[in-house]
Amino acid sequence: MARRACAVSRHASDLRSRVSPTADRSEGYDGPMHVGLTSGCFDLIHFGHLHYLDRCRRARDKLIVGVDSDAMVRAAKGPARPIVPELERLALINSLGVVDAAFLLGSLDELHRVAIAFGVTRVCKHAGFKDLEHVVGVTGTGAELVIIPDVDGLVSTTALVRRIRGAGAGA
Repeated sequence: MARRACAVSRHASDLRSRVSPTADRSEGYDGPMHVGLTSGCFDLIHFGHLHYLDRCRRARDKLIVGVDSDAMVRAAKGPARPIVPELERLALINSLGVVDAAFLLGSLDELHRVAIAFGVTRVCKHAGFKDLEHVVGVTGTGAELVIIPDVDGLVSTTALVRRIRGAGAGA
């Protein structure tokens, strides 16, 4: 499979050429295109992120990733976050081989619009979404919610930030 150049898409509307129904299809395969969608902060990229995205990509023809804007991260994680600015996080996620397209996510409404516009068939989320009644990108789109199980022993970005800040206090 040919490696694509890393082009950062600031907006979901820029994704059409990389997530077309015929782009990069296996020869002889004429079944339905399975497009996966996920989103997140992806601040301080670590092994847990790579593992999660790899699991999201399995059994899908394409994976689209929404990278939360700085404003969304601050609202969810507090005023000290993100550590890495949105365009740098977007470029990092977009450069990963398991990601077909990434865009800067400004609102949850935008995630819903992307799910509809690109015919997303599966929305991947971590275990924290398992019992939610309403999941953006799933509700009203016909997409299936796929829960990617957490892996014991992997730490979150928030835990890494605490560890780093704690180590800095004693240095």
